[in-house]
Amino acid sequence: MKLRLAANSIRLRLKKLEVEQLACSGRVEERVCFTGRHDAFHYVIESSCGVDRVQARFQPNGIVVEVPAAQVAHWATCEQVGIEGIQVAGDSDKLTILIEKDFACLNGSEEQNVDTFPNPLAGTKC
Repeated sequence: MKLRLAANSIRLRLKKLEVEQLACSGRVEERVCFTGRHDAFHYVIESSCGVDRVQARFQPNGIVVEVPAAQVAHWATCEQVGIEGIQVAGDSDKLTILIEKDFACLNGSEEQNVDTFPNPLAGTKC
């Protein structure tokens, strides 16, 4: 799972097996270790029956993004590319949350494209 943070937005990109894992077990987690196992940043996506919209929360050492279980089940079995949510973040700020299927890079190596979704632009000319 890839994480991108920029200007009040969170973007998660999941490979095929990660989408399956989220749909089946309800959770995908990654971590970035700095000086050791206990000094790590965690980022998690969870499928939950307890939420009615995409939402994110900051917790010690990481981020948890929750997605309604029905939305995950539909997304995992169709051609829909992503799930988007916007949540209020303070008095006037908004946090954009985007969860996407990870497409193969058009100029990427086979190693980089392992377990990715077929890129819909593959075979087209610019």
